[in-house]
Amino acid sequence: MLFMHREYRAGFISIDCGLPEKTSYVDDATKLKFTSDDAFTDAGTIHNVSSEFATPKTTTDRSLYNVRSFPAGARNCYTVPSVVPGSKYLVRAKFLYGNYDGLNKPPVFDLHLGVNFWQTVTVPSADWLGNAEVIAVVPDDFLQVCLVNTGAGTPFISGLDLRPLPSSLYAPANATQGLVLLDRRNFGASGSTVIRYPDDTYGRVWWPWSNPPAEWSDISTADKVQNTIAPVFDVPSVVMQTAITTRNSSIPIQFSWDTKPNHVYPDPGYKSITS
Repeated sequence: MLFMHREYRAGFISIDCGLPEKTSYVDDATKLKFTSDDAFTDAGTIHNVSSEFATPKTTTDRSLYNVRSFPAGARNCYTVPSVVPGSKYLVRAKFLYGNYDGLNKPPVFDLHLGVNFWQTVTVPSADWLGNAEVIAVVPDDFLQVCLVNTGAGTPFISGLDLRPLPSSLYAPANATQGLVLLDRRNFGASGSTVIRYPDDTYGRVWWPWSNPPAEWSDISTADKVQNTIAPVFDVPSVVMQTAITTRNSSIPIQFSWDTKPNHVYPDPGYKSITS
């Protein structure tokens, strides 16, 4: 059984990387508590992003206004204790380079979850807001997220979130394989509203689909939408209240995406998870 309320969700860990030692704050929008990362790593140096990027015009996520970088060592890790062995977690790393070093040289580096490759982080520009997300079963009573220098710039990180998930969610994520997020979208949503906690009680982030094809129409309802299937994905009602349909019944709704090969998985496999 899950107990929750708006201000707090049991088991949530929200780390603001680069926040001064032994400091914390409560996020205005989510009411979640963010803590400094000093208790989770003993390496790296902390920086503020350049002032031009630390504004609501760039992001309202306060945890992105500072970073911890790792100029020394090939592999530097965060160790998060007190997780439940054998449990499923959503792990999210956040990035805003923000020209914190004044060099204007966005890096490329690897992320590992424990000893396993997670993904390559390629930072295209100083104002790029990046998220790397994986759903995995954690075998131990601690979890490690490691940044690996691949010789293409200094690794850095802005934030690290851990969100416990029921074992029934995302069945393909198990003890032998995880799910690395490519994209998560809210279809039929108007404007630029991003759905997150507390609307999604698991702390997932749903981005609105922008620039839909002309043959699509947005539809919505004000009624609460209940999940009628056992909670395979447990999509929040606010996401299910909007949708898309085709203007012409003879034209199907089709989706496509480009694969993102990397040096570990040159031909990665993909799963389309819809609800």
